[in-house]
Amino acid sequence: MWDGATEAELAEVWGVPRVEAFASIASTNDRALDLARRTGATPAVVVAEEQTAGRGRRGDSWRSDPGAGIWMSLLLADPPFPQLPLVVGVACAGAIERTMERAGRDAPAIRVKWPNDLLVDNRKLGGILCEAAGEGVVIGVGINVRAPEGGFRGELAESATALEVKGSRILYRKDMAATIIADILRALDTRDPFGGARAELARRDALTGRTVVTEQAGAGVARGIDADGALRLERADGGEVRVAGGSVRLTGVPGRG
Repeated sequence: MWDGATEAELAEVWGVPRVEAFASIASTNDRALDLARRTGATPAVVVAEEQTAGRGRRGDSWRSDPGAGIWMSLLLADPPFPQLPLVVGVACAGAIERTMERAGRDAPAIRVKWPNDLLVDNRKLGGILCEAAGEGVVIGVGINVRAPEGGFRGELAESATALEVKGSRILYRKDMAATIIADILRALDTRDPFGGARAELARRDALTGRTVVTEQAGAGVARGIDADGALRLERADGGEVRVAGGSVRLTGVPGRG
């Protein structure tokens, strides 16, 4: 069971042939990668109430408290590509907003922060972790639906947020997950997924025009994302460089980037 539904019910509603639901698991991405090794890139979704060893990009830990969010991974036959986390981020942002509006909630403006985060008011709402799985890909999605019991603590108290911080009406995670899955599949079912997402990405870009510090190229002003998915960074001398990897943070905003 997950969010009150059985695996079979979730598979039917989500339109995927296989769903595995766990009360607790180390990492949904690791389980999906294991499925890929054993069964090939057969479409599947792994979802859990809790992750005990959830991880983000570069192996950073991801807090995944019981019942507090959407912790799921999609195993797809689609091959990975460099801009995939950005395409998924755009799909997730739109899906979350529409789900909240259907639930009668005021949806916050969700921004996409290069290379793989979702922000609300400069705080981290969610993250995307894409990993190659043989000829396919595992797309990990973590969304903070509600704050953990006792609230976010430590560094997260200054850098994280959740959807239900904005109000008290319950959000049904299985409905939001259904919309997220449908929007990701729709975005990937095109000849040029990143081309199709670029206009919406530009509208949601959390960094453009703002001073940032990048791990790869130091400080500068973000000037958008290029056709290859790299961050364009304008340096103090007016020159521009491409940032293709590493972390990035807004200056004056707490968090690890």
